[in-house]
Amino acid sequence: MREAALEDLGELIASFQGSYRTGPDVGTGPEDMVVLRRFSPYAYCAPQEHGGTGNSGGPTAAGVLAALRAGARQVFGDASCTGRTVVISGFGSVGSGIAAGLAAEGAHVVVSDLDASRKEMALVSGYGWVEPGQALSAPADIRVPAAVGGVLDDVTVPQITARLVVGPANNQLTEERVADVLAERGIVWVPDYVASAGGIAYALSRESEGYSHEAAQKRVEDIGDTVTRILDLALATGTTPLRAAQQIAERRLASPAS
Repeated sequence: MREAALEDLGELIASFQGSYRTGPDVGTGPEDMVVLRRFSPYAYCAPQEHGGTGNSGGPTAAGVLAALRAGARQVFGDASCTGRTVVISGFGSVGSGIAAGLAAEGAHVVVSDLDASRKEMALVSGYGWVEPGQALSAPADIRVPAAVGGVLDDVTVPQITARLVVGPANNQLTEERVADVLAERGIVWVPDYVASAGGIAYALSRESEGYSHEAAQKRVEDIGDTVTRILDLALATGTTPLRAAQQIAERRLASPAS
């Protein structure tokens, strides 16, 4: 049943002839990309033995860390997370990578996951644990949504104690206007599609553009510079980071060579 569904998806992707490209996300992984690649070359992150770059969790986590440091620089005046409390919702391949990176920098890391079996792994790794229902309101300097989307709305935003929210979960806002609600409460939110771009930036750089590992990693690290431009523009124009990101994207689309 799963393989048949993937085959149907592969045929659909092939019909777009490269105008639509895909990679693994929640519920899928590198092995699933092998099935899709039977139909189209535009399925990324298959295992290396099948011509892909493998699990995108590492580059995605690296991109989030770059975005997080850029956000911390604006919010706290220092990109270092040493001594700061960071609550991460979602302790999967990306969330655990973010946790490890932050802990190495000296942050106090607290994690949460709907899968209770991950609690022991978190505690053994030296992290704090908070139950999912209490994660949003747990005391924190920084919140990292690293699971499913749709977590920020009129009910949940007032519960957030952190001044900075940045994470890889897709579609975090239930509506675009929630970006204004966050800003009104003095919370800096880095748009999810920017923070989560490391995995696809790395895969496209390696698999489509022929970049070396080092050059692709540099492109992932450059996410931090992009976040800085977004937050600087938002501050200078009195708008939200979401609108600032949209403005930058619109300018790039209008002038692709710029």
